[in-house]
Amino acid sequence: MTKRHALGHLLAAIPPGMTRSLRLAHRGRYLTVLCYHRILERGADFPFDDDLVSASPAQFESELRFIARHWRTIDFRMLRDHVAREGRFPDRSLIITFDDGYLDNYEVAYPLLRKYDLPAVMFVTAGYMGKRRLFWWDRLAYVAKTASKRSASIEEPIRLSIDLDSFPGRQDAARHLIHTAKTLPDGDKELFIRRLAASFEVEIDESRFATTMGWSDLREMSAGGIEIGAHSISHPIFSNIDGDLLAHEVSQSKAVIEKELGREVISFGSPGRGRILDEEKERFEKTLRDLVVSSGYSFSTMYQWGLVYENEFDAFRIRRIGIESYDTPPVFRAKLSYPELMSY
Repeated sequence: MTKRHALGHLLAAIPPGMTRSLRLAHRGRYLTVLCYHRILERGADFPFDDDLVSASPAQFESELRFIARHWRTIDFRMLRDHVAREGRFPDRSLIITFDDGYLDNYEVAYPLLRKYDLPAVMFVTAGYMGKRRLFWWDRLAYVAKTASKRSASIEEPIRLSIDLDSFPGRQDAARHLIHTAKTLPDGDKELFIRRLAASFEVEIDESRFATTMGWSDLREMSAGGIEIGAHSISHPIFSNIDGDLLAHEVSQSKAVIEKELGREVISFGSPGRGRILDEEKERFEKTLRDLVVSSGYSFSTMYQWGLVYENEFDAFRIRRIGIESYDTPPVFRAKLSYPELMSY
């Protein structure tokens, strides 16, 4: 058992009600926002990024049962209406969010959410809905995990040599390539993937894979109590693109989803940023926040882990708690009650 799991077991033994009472007395009312990505059962030959799988179906159902017992699950529309009416957060409030728009969110997560009568928010990448396209990280994972060649070298956009046998497993190699891609401007990132695939002699035929939801799936979920939020048009690395493209990704994702669903989009889930210096983070986040506000959203998540406290609430800097497939039930429970102690 790792130290993290041991800590999770220790903290999970404290009743959630006791934790909530202590936190309310010390910090006041708060909102818990969870971040999921994919819900599926991975096989040994899973060719995409394992790190995007947040839970198996059985794990997710267990987590929903725990949430249903101890929290009041809402979405951003409910939060907006309650704050406007009462002037404060709902008691015991929690929002379940999903990023990207994977098909398993509809096929696996949605039926379980309905089973427990729980709302959720799905932040979808508008340009990928209804299309057979792989996200850039899944393309890199596919190269690393399906290559027959053991090594490859490229000269541009950066010089890179990689030996797959030098990593504990193919997912570790994929993780290394994904982290490398996050350092590159968006155009160079795409060239990096193409050159790497060519060097490994891997053909990425995206038409073979239906990994994202269609608009009919989203319309059904929207009618069934799921809030659909925006998550950009093409999911670039936000800090690695220019201001005009950033503005387009933020504003047009809202416009496209509203046109397809016929319903206002009020929430934006900020996609990942690249590796930037600490002094650049504040400037970048202010620019992004301004764009979200000017595009007409009411809420936005940002790049911070933790709870959202009522007495310091900024609707455009909402913290979240990431849920991972390696979270044991005690670790999951500890994350919800003590996120400060259970971060990555």
